[in-house]
Amino acid sequence: MAQALGTGTELRACRARGFEVAGASCQGARRPLNEDRFRLGREGFCLMDGVGGGEAGEVFAELAANRVQRLIERGADPAEALREAGDDLRVLRSEVLHAFGGAMGCACSFGGDGGCVIALLGDVRAFLVGEEGIEEVCQAPLRGGRYLGDGGLGRPRARRIAPACLVSRVLLVCSDGLWRYVSVREVAETVLGIPFLDAAAERLVALARQCASPDDVTVTLCRPFAESGRCVT
Repeated sequence: MAQALGTGTELRACRARGFEVAGASCQGARRPLNEDRFRLGREGFCLMDGVGGGEAGEVFAELAANRVQRLIERGADPAEALREAGDDLRVLRSEVLHAFGGAMGCACSFGGDGGCVIALLGDVRAFLVGEEGIEEVCQAPLRGGRYLGDGGLGRPRARRIAPACLVSRVLLVCSDGLWRYVSVREVAETVLGIPFLDAAAERLVALARQCASPDDVTVTLCRPFAESGRCVT
């Protein structure tokens, strides 16, 4: 399902392989175009935050999201999908666009056992949100983040999330337009307090705007079907 929420804003939701997933993306005030992208599919999802500002950030994010999601749908490991997309962006940057840029991102594949595998590179963050609090997944380095297409040797941060880790919890992936501006308390209250993932994603994006986030804001939320009724209402 896709729904336009306004200029530069998008909402999607789907169910696949025992999971329900939703995402929302809203354009920020810094640039004329949204440089974030997300994709939802049968085998998993991805989220990309374009790097390059006014030069070609949205182009890098679009190509990275399309490439990563195609690889995930073919059964690729998420970390390998990010690495392959990085190789593509490096060639695009140096041989076609001749512009600075790339993309930071996350790729997640669903497992048949109710777990999932997630990989991240750069300032895109992932969290497990539950009644007991928020746990960052694959904690980002304190400084020196890499991005797809930068030509460096940065390796994606990767983790397999076992089914038990998703009991009564929601997997949240977001760009820095959200996590830099919305408090942990507000994130937890929103994710746990709204029973529908698409409505929760939409609300998180709106919160970032209310908190004066100037950047593009993109969020994806994911949980097993069995957890749909566990959210606090």
